[in-house]
Amino acid sequence: MSALKFRKSRTVSTAHSVASTRVWRRAWAVLVYGACYLAALAALSTQPGFSLAEPLFVFALVGVVFPLLAMVLTRNAAMPGARRPISGAEGFSVLAYLAVFAVAVLGFGFSAINTAWPGEPAQSAVKLAVKLLTMVALPVALLALFGHRWRETLAPAWRWDRHGRALVGLGLALLAFQAVFGRGLQTLSALDPSLVTLAWAIPLCLAWQTLEAGLCEEVLFRAVLQTRLAALLKSDLAAVCIGALLFGLAHAPGLYLRGASLMEGADAHPTLLWSVAYSIAIVSPAGLLFGVLWSRTRSLALVVVLHGLTDTLPGLPPFIEMWTQP
Repeated sequence: MSALKFRKSRTVSTAHSVASTRVWRRAWAVLVYGACYLAALAALSTQPGFSLAEPLFVFALVGVVFPLLAMVLTRNAAMPGARRPISGAEGFSVLAYLAVFAVAVLGFGFSAINTAWPGEPAQSAVKLAVKLLTMVALPVALLALFGHRWRETLAPAWRWDRHGRALVGLGLALLAFQAVFGRGLQTLSALDPSLVTLAWAIPLCLAWQTLEAGLCEEVLFRAVLQTRLAALLKSDLAAVCIGALLFGLAHAPGLYLRGASLMEGADAHPTLLWSVAYSIAIVSPAGLLFGVLWSRTRSLALVVVLHGLTDTLPGLPPFIEMWTQP
């Protein structure tokens, strides 16, 4: 009898220890993200004319309100089915690949493309090809070495009855956010395209953004990276926080090296500090939203389409210019 009580006590103690470890991991990830976000705000505050209003508003809406809305709209939305176990070697291999990708592609590759193909639409077409190779094909091939079939990694995992509410609800919310608070409509108004131009440009831009931003970024940062982070950290919340941070930082090279800051209404030649801080303060909250959607649904189709929809309005003016310039 005493031995039975001892085994029960030991089991309870082990379960309590595991639960405590999970809580610590979640708290650690939240603290890391929070510390980086506050450091980013501190860095941005040194810039002339800086206001806390924009980053705090973006974080409150995109990083808090929209993820909470996503949680409401994705009840019973997780796709069933067994998932392959993920080893530590697999997780660290993905992190190593991401480091090489950041330097070789985000750091030097896209800048080299800008130099070799200065004109549009050739430049954008080459970049899309490189993104599909380095953000989709190569990561999927890497996972295949660990026994994950490409059909498994790239499965749409879509069902209207499970994901339709999130697609419609969050899609409208993200479009409204970009229309009211983004710079896309202002830029589009200055461009003054005809109705005929808008009729073909809007659907084609949505398709382009869904492929170029949605598919490429969501496969790499959600289906590949976040899934491995969750396995390494043994916490979906920790994976969402760290994945969002890395997602934001991945946009810093474009802001610093290739003039993407102009689309954000900033200087054409920002400092490295501003680029890193801006990517964390303004871009990473979107990583929180898509990370929550991925962790609750594992629906690649859902996050890909919503990501493409988010980037359509700000991407529409340059898309029209790209395909209508002489």
